[in-house]
Amino acid sequence: MVRAADEQTHKRGQDGGFVGAMLIWLLKHDYIDAALTSFVEGDGSSWKALPGLARTPEEVLASSGSRYTYSANTLAIRDAEKEGLKRIALVGMSCQSSALPIMWKRKAGKIGKPFLFNIGLLCSKTFDDAIFEELFLAKYGLKKEEMVKMNIKGVFQIWMRDGSYHEIDLKECHKWTREGCKMCPDFAAEHADISTGGIGEDNDWTLCVVRTELGEEVMTRMIKDGSIIARPAETDATAMKLLRLLSIVSRRRWPEFANKAVSVGVPPPKKKADGTLPAAH
Repeated sequence: MVRAADEQTHKRGQDGGFVGAMLIWLLKHDYIDAALTSFVEGDGSSWKALPGLARTPEEVLASSGSRYTYSANTLAIRDAEKEGLKRIALVGMSCQSSALPIMWKRKAGKIGKPFLFNIGLLCSKTFDDAIFEELFLAKYGLKKEEMVKMNIKGVFQIWMRDGSYHEIDLKECHKWTREGCKMCPDFAAEHADISTGGIGEDNDWTLCVVRTELGEEVMTRMIKDGSIIARPAETDATAMKLLRLLSIVSRRRWPEFANKAVSVGVPPPKKKADGTLPAAH
């Protein structure tokens, strides 16, 4: 379980603010030039999620938080290409974080080469944008323009600008689940360097699963320099239970013809002409 040590990053984040803290750390320590992530359209009152580039700590904080509607973050690679950015991190749900190993496996070198860090978001589903009008407004009178934050902790939680707080039964939300999500076999973003999500007993910590040597390197350095605060995941029994349960449920959808072994991590760097490897961080 992890949380950002910086209070602003923690406050702006969804739960523990870990993804924001990590992206800022990766930028400051010269691992990446930018991250593909999601932003909210306009002033944020539309809650319309859009893919975009985070190139600075300020842009990382502006992208913080969860929307629970779909954003095709990988499409922001076009903006990265236009700006000549060569070292990219991806923040995405499993359907997006799985794309990178597929590109590397199939040797789609040109499009796959810039991706150096893969951050997967724990995700059981996303909802169609129509849920705002057809459920939240129509049944509960909650205008999206007045919403300031939302979360899912067994129920759909909504905080309003007037300070009020509302809970909506997730069963009521199922009708607006995106069709593709009903077939997703990977709740836990198993192809990522680090998988992360706000499941657990409170809204102040983020569960993280470190899956690669690169992920371990970054996590260890962040803990050591005080960028994040960490405690064993076993201290949150609810988080561990949900991780296992939801992973098992989604894995039942894994296609019979597919290789059940998971391939993770950036491919090893190619040697230079002189036989040496590129310098490590």
